[in-house]
Amino acid sequence: MSPFRLVIKEIFYRKVNSIVILVTVVIASTVSVAIYTLSKASENETRKIMREQGLNLYIFPKGTSLIDFYSVNNLSTFPEDYVDMLAESKTFDAVRHLTGILQVKYPDWKDPNGSSHQILLAGYKDEAMQRYLPKQEIMGYDVPKGSVRIGALLARNIPDGMPFSITGTDGFMREFTIAERLDEGKGMIDQGVSFNLEDLQQLLGMQGQINKIEALGCVCHDGRIKNARNQVQAIFSDLEVTEMSSIADARENQRLMMNKYGAFIIPFVIISCLLLTGLLFYQNVNSRRREIGLMKAMGRGNGTILLMVLSKAFILGLSGGIAGFFAGSLIAEYFGKEIFKFTAMSIKPLWSLFLYTLVLFPLLWMMAGWAPALYATQVDAAKTLNEE
Repeated sequence: MSPFRLVIKEIFYRKVNSIVILVTVVIASTVSVAIYTLSKASENETRKIMREQGLNLYIFPKGTSLIDFYSVNNLSTFPEDYVDMLAESKTFDAVRHLTGILQVKYPDWKDPNGSSHQILLAGYKDEAMQRYLPKQEIMGYDVPKGSVRIGALLARNIPDGMPFSITGTDGFMREFTIAERLDEGKGMIDQGVSFNLEDLQQLLGMQGQINKIEALGCVCHDGRIKNARNQVQAIFSDLEVTEMSSIADARENQRLMMNKYGAFIIPFVIISCLLLTGLLFYQNVNSRRREIGLMKAMGRGNGTILLMVLSKAFILGLSGGIAGFFAGSLIAEYFGKEIFKFTAMSIKPLWSLFLYTLVLFPLLWMMAGWAPALYATQVDAAKTLNEE
């Protein structure tokens, strides 16, 4: 009988031992896949939540006072084309989600009741697609042409159904459809209006001009702000970069927390299961000493004995890994719907992880069975068969 058939028969003959080993693989695979899948979902959820807080990097003309910048007070402008040139650069990879913005204070806007107010006008360019970087979901604040989004404080003064009216620098009154009335708590835009960039440029006679770029800085080995500033100024020496550290830190801390959690739990579970598997294989080999001694007496070599033990480990590792992948994916999908608000419906099996499962768990369980397999090769046929 071939060694492979002997392995299959031995698995079914010693059902309890085989099932317990299989369960250890399934547990390790299930926990690993579930935690990894949930950690990816957590990253996406964090990205969605942080999107509500805005992008974390500001790019603006060098020499601008940060006091003036944050208060939107007489800001210098630069060409709108800078955004597209950054997006087209092959070496510019420290910043994502580039959104060109023109922000100005409008000192004398009259509401429908005739009252005057100083308000903030913000024009948003559609988010630039960076050709040489992987495509990502848009995080910019795109506003359709001909429409506006008005802040919560202004919305109180404009009845439902009425357009937003404002006088341009040419003296002509213009009307815009109100696409959205923003909720309170959006910062300065509570007392402002969001336009499509081209609409605001025409209104103010500032065609082709912006005064800042908002973006998302990556987590880089040499520092978020340092790397972003170096890359921006290598292309445009007249620009400066600053960071909203509270937003950036919250995003990075959330990512690091999930990575640390997974980095502890997954190895802990796998190592525990491997140790248990090693003991089970040792018990299995010990209970088969007479059988192994008989096989040696019949001419089976140490290589065959080694192959049989490792083949059993490979088969159980492969079977348990596959079962654990689907079990872990189902668990992640089930609990993910309860945990995550934004990404609940997008949690799906990670098929790239399935390939790793097919390779990793058979190899790990063969490693767990290696020492017992070597022990099996040391069985003395004559001594074992002479035992009562």
